[in-house]
Amino acid sequence: MHSAYSVQYQNVRKTWILIFFFVALVTSGFYLLGWFYDSYWLAIVGLGLSLGQSLIGYFFGDKFALMFAQAEPADPTKYSQIHVLVENLAKIAGIPKPKIYISPDPSANAFACGRDPEHASICLNQGILKILNKNELEGVIAHEIAHIKNHDTLVMTVTMVLSSLVAFIADIGARLASFGGEDKEAAKKSPILLILYILFLVLAPIISLLIQLAVSRSREYLADATAVVLTRYPQGLIGALQKISNYPVPAASYSTAMNHLYIIEPKQNFGEMVESWFSTHPPVADRIAKLRQMA
Repeated sequence: MHSAYSVQYQNVRKTWILIFFFVALVTSGFYLLGWFYDSYWLAIVGLGLSLGQSLIGYFFGDKFALMFAQAEPADPTKYSQIHVLVENLAKIAGIPKPKIYISPDPSANAFACGRDPEHASICLNQGILKILNKNELEGVIAHEIAHIKNHDTLVMTVTMVLSSLVAFIADIGARLASFGGEDKEAAKKSPILLILYILFLVLAPIISLLIQLAVSRSREYLADATAVVLTRYPQGLIGALQKISNYPVPAASYSTAMNHLYIIEPKQNFGEMVESWFSTHPPVADRIAKLRQMA
């Protein structure tokens, strides 16, 4: 297993690399849009927008994630057991106690967000509180604590905000292009550049998804393993993963840009093979098999 400091350093480095490529991608898209309409200042707009969104993702991405989940702070009296579990696991992990939120979503899931352990939050759906016993809930919380300790939440939270903007820009670009069909000057432009712009519009949502895929799968295995180290009870997380993956209630309040944040990706309306190709998480069966090897 990688050392904690190595993983943390890699996540911080990958976050800045992600932001660099995001800024380049968005600026390029706006440049092509400006070329199409003879308004090259749009490239400057794209640069400013991407840089601004990167800062928003870094400093306020967790607020957006909690807002998407419609989460509210967990009352210390009503959810005293959860507060105790989080506090104890945070002490074992050597990090400050994260803020705790409860989402009214009836599906069984949980996620962590925030740029560092000092600004981290854990959100639990009502569905997960309904179906898990104490040991299983401890395993889930330990998994999220592991993400926070390893700084996974930094790159994952920033990714959520940036991938949302990529999809949004692609949609705006497509709408603008549809109004420019009768522009005779635009029609005279190089067809190669026009094709490149169309490709950007088509590929931007795919790029958004690939960004999520790139930052998530390996982190789930490490977070699972770290959770076992914290709890010393693999069966707790194993039982939780089994119950969550088999729970039939679909997600009610979340953004698709948040798929990679959850402990298990919310169910989609695709075939099993397609889901396996585009899943932001490794198969639950594989995760359980690795956990059983630690028992």
